[in-house]
Amino acid sequence: MTAEAYRAGLEALGAGQPARAVPLLTEALGDPERGGYAALNLGMALQALGRLAAAVPPLQQAMAALPDHAEPPFRLGTIAGLRNDAAAAAALFRSSLARDPAHVPALAALAALAEEAGDTGEARALLARAQDCDPAEPELALALARLDLGQGEAAAAAGGAGAVLARRPAHAAAARLLAEALQAELGSEAALERVAAGAAADPFAAGWPLAAAWLLEAAGQPEAALAELRLAAQLAPGQADVLAALGHALAGLDRHVEAEAILRQAIAARPGDLDLRNRLATVLWKGNRLSAMLEVLEAAVADFGPHATLLLNQALALNAIGEQEAGLAAAEAAIPGGGIAALVNRIAVLPYHPVAGTALRLREAAEAIGAALRPVPPLVRGRRPQGGALRLGLLSGGLGQHPVGWLTLAGLEALPEAGFTLVAYSLKPRTDPLARRFQARCAQWHEVGALDDAAIAARIAADGIDILLELGGYGEGGRPFVLQHRPAPLQVKWVGAQFASLGLAACDGMLTDRWETPPGAEAFYTEQLLRLPDGYVCYLPPPYAPPVGPLPALAGAGVTFGCFNNLAKLTAPVLAAWAAILAALPEACLILRTHALGEAATRDRTARRLAAAGLPPDRVALEGGLPHRRLIEAYGGIDIALDPFPYTGGLTVCEALWMGVPVVAMAGDSFCARHALSHLSNLGLGDWVAGDHAGYVAQAIARARDIPALAALRQGLRARMAQSPLTDAPRFGRNLAGLLRQAWIAVPEA
Repeated sequence: MTAEAYRAGLEALGAGQPARAVPLLTEALGDPERGGYAALNLGMALQALGRLAAAVPPLQQAMAALPDHAEPPFRLGTIAGLRNDAAAAAALFRSSLARDPAHVPALAALAALAEEAGDTGEARALLARAQDCDPAEPELALALARLDLGQGEAAAAAGGAGAVLARRPAHAAAARLLAEALQAELGSEAALERVAAGAAADPFAAGWPLAAAWLLEAAGQPEAALAELRLAAQLAPGQADVLAALGHALAGLDRHVEAEAILRQAIAARPGDLDLRNRLATVLWKGNRLSAMLEVLEAAVADFGPHATLLLNQALALNAIGEQEAGLAAAEAAIPGGGIAALVNRIAVLPYHPVAGTALRLREAAEAIGAALRPVPPLVRGRRPQGGALRLGLLSGGLGQHPVGWLTLAGLEALPEAGFTLVAYSLKPRTDPLARRFQARCAQWHEVGALDDAAIAARIAADGIDILLELGGYGEGGRPFVLQHRPAPLQVKWVGAQFASLGLAACDGMLTDRWETPPGAEAFYTEQLLRLPDGYVCYLPPPYAPPVGPLPALAGAGVTFGCFNNLAKLTAPVLAAWAAILAALPEACLILRTHALGEAATRDRTARRLAAAGLPPDRVALEGGLPHRRLIEAYGGIDIALDPFPYTGGLTVCEALWMGVPVVAMAGDSFCARHALSHLSNLGLGDWVAGDHAGYVAQAIARARDIPALAALRQGLRARMAQSPLTDAPRFGRNLAGLLRQAWIAVPEA
């Protein structure tokens, strides 16, 4: 019976039915002749199902029973890699090669580990060795071409890519199916049927467009790569590798709706692929579907165990939905084995925590990141001799209609052109009106988001940048580790996830002000604090903001409080404060508005949180996000904005004030806990900022009870702001220019 079970198990595995194969191969473990092979195939079946922990024992059994077989250690190495244990993975791949020096997958896997570790020479040597073993394998040539592209060796990459694609056959089936697909787009259902029939006749034609897509993506041509993947999907519908590649490509281009559908199909076809689960989670994240994201991650953790990659995203999702305790716990759990990514993840959620998010804890978390980084030889070693305009580099993905844009553009435009030449290194393409203004102010504009950190740094150094402003930090899409390569003599942090110290020795300074970092705050920062005389940002009001309307409370229905911040900032102490405020003001109501509340499941989850905190459901409105123009207009229905803590509002405070809505806030000791204090103080409204929980509650209640004072303040608030340093671009530009010049002079010459 065990021999029959073994054969049936192999047939099930070969037919792509690992779940059916598992009990059959388990039964075959006792076969005296085939037990080792049954264990190997059982491990492979469990691995395909994503049951990594269960796959290890049979693979270890196979490794002992089949001492000359390279596959068991290779499979165990793959699992170690999925668990972020690079050292164990490398050792197992080498064990595989000791058994079979020509085991191409082990050579390729070791090359990938070497590339990830930054040893491109070793990666290239391993791939070349693999090519010697299997010169007909196009994926090896493709991997070498990608490696050259990643190192900026365009000529070598083009040659390698050309050599691969020159072997691409001119499939008649591919041409016919593509023509029929175009007919299908015009509405021919019969054409769709012919496409499916043709693909079934020649499914392997999809391999070449799949390979071409790989190269095009590496060459920074994602749209062209997507076109090839769509062709591959027409040629081989339902094929797991094609679905996976297409899902990843759509996700990379932010086509969230289509990406979700394709990724779910790919996961069904390949349930053991952890990367697909994780990519689906990120797609849902970008679509502000936090509850759906958590559902995917919880299922993945159940299948794969507490894998660090899953915990990283789980931490972000839990924090973003307002569950800071669980979010930080997941972030901490990911640190063993999670590498630098886990350390960055922790500092990204830490500032929202109502107890742990202190300036001291944030500095410690930042220093842990800096200590974990490998030393990198500096590209520059000092400043050039003084004279002429300074070349100021901007490194950011937010150079447009983004908080970075609204808080920096006006000040950068006001820098004297004779003194500063601006060069942009954009991490994300943007075409909105603010992006066009950034482009007009910059002498050069480089789209560098597809490059790795070393290549971005090399470009910056080659451009002779004197001062590099890092405008992304440890936020989504930020690339602060570019600084580690020292591409500029003076490197400064400003805006863009500016919530604490970066903890990087290569970051020389941080632009700040006396409210954000009062005297004595130096102990919490590894950077030199470069204090501007007024606020540390210059707000650019949107041109489409409507006039300030009358105070809603004048209609006699009670005060309307509002908070348009994301749910991550709504901590338990914030909710407790709001409950106390509404309890003292029985006619008052509260409006919460953010994109995540557009998802019904998140809205329900949030409503339960608020009710548990004592907030009356009938007096709290939960509203989804709006396009920016309409969001600004929505402030017209708010009397007083309630700022959250410890992570206070930045841009939201500025927008509320511009619309005539004063803000009740509370200041803490971290950088992000003092944004509101800085902005309000620049308007002479520092007395709206409390120092503790009780003061915050008392402040809100007292302000809400003085309707005449609220009405008078509202009517004059925009003019007051327009005359304040917060929006005075020429004044800010002069101050920024002077401070940067002063910091530049202090840099030693090369």
